[in-house]
Amino acid sequence: MNTLPSDRLTGAGRMWADLDEAWLVAFGQAWDALRSGNIAVGACIATPDGEIIRAARNRVTDTSGPVGEVFGTSLAHAEINVLARMPYRGRRDLVLTTTLEPCLQCAAAIRMGWVAAVRFAGADRYWDGCHEFGKLHPREETSRQPERFGPRHDELGLFATLITRFGPGLDLRLEKALRGIGEGPIIDLVLGIQGRGELSRLTAMEPGEAFEYLWPRLAELADREQSVPS
Repeated sequence: MNTLPSDRLTGAGRMWADLDEAWLVAFGQAWDALRSGNIAVGACIATPDGEIIRAARNRVTDTSGPVGEVFGTSLAHAEINVLARMPYRGRRDLVLTTTLEPCLQCAAAIRMGWVAAVRFAGADRYWDGCHEFGKLHPREETSRQPERFGPRHDELGLFATLITRFGPGLDLRLEKALRGIGEGPIIDLVLGIQGRGELSRLTAMEPGEAFEYLWPRLAELADREQSVPS
């Protein structure tokens, strides 16, 4: 929580201070994933009034993990680890908050997990549209689908996408694919941060501090994206 008076907060500080608990928990989990050498995605599931029930992170490179969570496999995504610990046929009004747009696997798990709504901060162009299960089977066209809120088209959304491109998530094949679908400026920023040795400095910070540290570059990216014709 930012303790500065509101009139002294920067743009980054104000945006971070406005986040609700679920967002802060999800970003905290993502930051733990980044620090531990995993892909920086975090998620949590909460009641409609905001009570956090479960929180988890990406564990694709971990060699151990909490009971009931997946680790050490490409399936060990944050959303999977949140949902894997939820009871069978439990509540159907829960809200899942995740830092990155869910991939095909996680979108399917969210659909099967009877989540009422999913909120995500960062866009993932690679998996955009993979939640549209109505195209797969006629039954899904009329089935209840989770409401989706995201991505955020601001500096926080860019921050959420940016941090996932550090570490094991970005190989040459994925880099080429992401550049081909318009994510070149983010990739350039990632490679620049790594090349200048800034990543260790970033991970020593708390996520809100890192967001503020990167704010000028994120704001420049946001301005560039808004100026590109849709």
